[in-house]
Amino acid sequence: MKTRGEKQYINMPVFAARLYDNLTNVKGVNKTFEEIADFIAGFLKQGKLLDVGTGHGRLLLEINKKNQQIDLFGLDISSSMLERARRHLREIKNVDLRVGNIVKTEYQDNFFDCIICSGSFYNWDKPTEGLDELFRILKSGKTAYIFESNKNYNRELLDSRLKENLKEYSFLRKTISKYFLRKQLRMTYSITEFDEIIKQTKFGVGYQIQQVELGNLPIWLRIELKKG
Repeated sequence: MKTRGEKQYINMPVFAARLYDNLTNVKGVNKTFEEIADFIAGFLKQGKLLDVGTGHGRLLLEINKKNQQIDLFGLDISSSMLERARRHLREIKNVDLRVGNIVKTEYQDNFFDCIICSGSFYNWDKPTEGLDELFRILKSGKTAYIFESNKNYNRELLDSRLKENLKEYSFLRKTISKYFLRKQLRMTYSITEFDEIIKQTKFGVGYQIQQVELGNLPIWLRIELKKG
């Protein structure tokens, strides 16, 4: 089966995870995590939250800064990336990090009060199966949020915002950051494609797709998946 990126992450060596962690530690990415954390903290005061594709764990760290009453869970297919997450989250007691694929997890039915996924959905090899698993482990009446890049963005505005975000960095850092973002945008879905995927899942009648700006970049969607 052709992979959208999962196999590369599963087999990611430790040095590559460390390099990825370093390269993504830039103003725009960090601001994105802060803004998502602000959004979550605005409505979730306590309970269990799962971050799917948690990677280096910096989003969970930002959520913990906003509200230490939330029990944090992180799932990622890369053991080397989770090692980075454990470093970032080592001082947090209420965090549970596991290696695994969202297509099939060990969490109980109706377990989470909130599920989030930021910037990794486009890499899922089986997106419909993954969303159905989110539905299973999410509590009834609760919502999962996918924050993802999409193809329906203003290219001129993106170029301008990227220039602004990266102006403090070296030429090499700018070049690498732009390369990885362009690669992601080539792989991600259009709004129509997101719509088609979600309609095939158990969330098919309870979702909303909204274009938003995160990290000063006009490339994002916030997809709200309500479990009735």
